[in-house]
Amino acid sequence: MMDAVAHTQLIEQGRPVSESLYELEAELIDQLVGQWYVELPRQRGSIEDLLVSTRLTDLNGEARRLLQASSADELAGASLARFVATSSRPAMAELLEKARVGSTEVTNLCLLTTEGAPVGIRLLAARTGEGDDRLVLVGSESPLPDATVDELIKNEERYRRLFQRMPIALWRVDPRGVKSLLGDARDAGVTDLVAHFNRHPELFELAMDSITIAEVNELTVQLFGGTSSVDFIRPIRSYWKARPDTLRRVIGARYRGLPQYTEETQVCGIDGRVVDVVMSMAFPPPDDIDGDCLVGMIDITNRRQAEVQLRELQDEFARAARISMLSELTASIAHELRQPLAAITTHGDAAMRWLAATPPVVDRAVKGLEGMVKAADRASAIIQRIHRMAINEAAQCTSVDINAAIADIAIFVKHDLQSRQVELVLNLEDGLPAVFGDEVQLQQVMHNLVRNSAQAIADGQCPLRCITVSTARRGDHIEIVVEDTGPGIPPEQIDRLFTAFETTKAGGMGIGLTLCRSIVISHGGTIEPDVSVCDGARFRITLPVQVDP
Repeated sequence: MMDAVAHTQLIEQGRPVSESLYELEAELIDQLVGQWYVELPRQRGSIEDLLVSTRLTDLNGEARRLLQASSADELAGASLARFVATSSRPAMAELLEKARVGSTEVTNLCLLTTEGAPVGIRLLAARTGEGDDRLVLVGSESPLPDATVDELIKNEERYRRLFQRMPIALWRVDPRGVKSLLGDARDAGVTDLVAHFNRHPELFELAMDSITIAEVNELTVQLFGGTSSVDFIRPIRSYWKARPDTLRRVIGARYRGLPQYTEETQVCGIDGRVVDVVMSMAFPPPDDIDGDCLVGMIDITNRRQAEVQLRELQDEFARAARISMLSELTASIAHELRQPLAAITTHGDAAMRWLAATPPVVDRAVKGLEGMVKAADRASAIIQRIHRMAINEAAQCTSVDINAAIADIAIFVKHDLQSRQVELVLNLEDGLPAVFGDEVQLQQVMHNLVRNSAQAIADGQCPLRCITVSTARRGDHIEIVVEDTGPGIPPEQIDRLFTAFETTKAGGMGIGLTLCRSIVISHGGTIEPDVSVCDGARFRITLPVQVDP
């Protein structure tokens, strides 16, 4: 009811009383009654689907106050499910469905503010006249039922106990600081946010300072060297100093609308330590742009150390196998070196004779000296290959020509195969692309397979004595096939071929094929026996083609 003073002021302004009354009523409604405008989904579904798919399109000042929102734009497009307590969702869904068909009722509900605090609302829903899917919710604050408060308190306590007692490090991350940054990127048509960050590093720097940690559990404090959870409530920049690339991919995954993202990475602790972890991050639904992200981390430091020790042990086994192989190839090595050394002697004697002639035949002597240099280079290359295979150096990954590597192995094993009366046939496809890896290790794989085939053929007294090595390109992989005419692989041995210390050869260590598989897998490839072969044995290796940077 308008008082006399207000009435007099309106008349003095020359404005109609009816128009002024309407404006005052609208202002009072905006101050005292909350109004939420929503748009319903066209398709009906479950209660949860209905609330998740119902969007806020606008709200007045009192509605903003009740939800503790700073502006209507902050909540525009948000899912209604975000603001309805679990206990009130069935009642809210019923209210919406009745309003959709024109029925109007008043219901007491428990809504949640933007910070998650409960607030009691006496609410009415009605159609706006713009269509069956557009409603206005009108309500005012009312006391919460005791049962609702008790349920909220119990749910909160249950969540807190679960969060704190989980046997993994948990973080609750608040990403709202990058909402405008990601919105600008979408408006600019950015599809690959990681590439966008690489082109604009200043934006990534801003993101690292804008995303904050809202909460951590007790195991996080222990794992990352804090004294209390308060130590961790800060921007996330300091935690990703060792691996900022991971953070780029995490934000990129959220930008693409993925539900979660997992990666093995490293996180910097409060005490400065760098911890190896498996990190899994769960994102809120794409429609909940303000929702928190939940991060779980498992310490894998001990596993990484065990992997390093295993690799070192495998390297020692590989070196022992190479030394054993070189011991077996002594005759072949001596044979290969004998040829260039004999050539050096021959060319040297000839050069001396041509120089001692009267007059000296210099051009012939020069050709003899050139032959000596070529033979010396060949001997040096042989010795270098032997040296590389014998020493225990770290893997030297380069571009490897598989055909050339196989041809070198053929030279090494030639004398041994001749002594066993075994023929080696190379069926190498021309023009193969390179693979990226350690040439010595890959040659060791090829040598082990060829040597195993030669031994099987010799021990089996096979009438056909041939080993064929073939190469071919198969899409983005190189395929290498080693097959022989030996006795084949017994069916009972197929499943144990790559088991360490399993061997059918007298005096064998049982590590040859195990090392082969370890080397091939470390190069991103596969090695498997071809069980479809009836006669002899066949192994098929695939290695990825080198990708240019």
